Amino acid sequence: MDVIISNCVINLSPDKSKVYAEAFRVLKPGGKLPVSDIVTDGSLPEAVKKSLSAWAGCVAGAVEAEEYVTMMKAVDFTDISIASVCFDQ
Repeated sequence: MDVIISNCVINLSPDKSKVYAEAFRVLKPGGKLPVSDIVTDGSLPEAVKKSLSAWAGCVAGAVEAEEYVTMMKAVDFTDISIASVCFDQ
């Protein structure tokens, strides 16, 4: 594959490392993996991680941005960049 696009899905996976490993496996050399996902700027409280409402709202599976990068590097992704978008309420 040349490109895999993920839009707010990886945070729902209980094993994000496997998701990245499989994406890397099927991408051609030089392939791209643009990801849009919810990340945190710190750990989520256990109550949120265990909340069914938070899972349904795509929040409970979020991890810190650095953890995403670490998982991607572990399966040999390179040239990783992060663009942060925050919305004020």
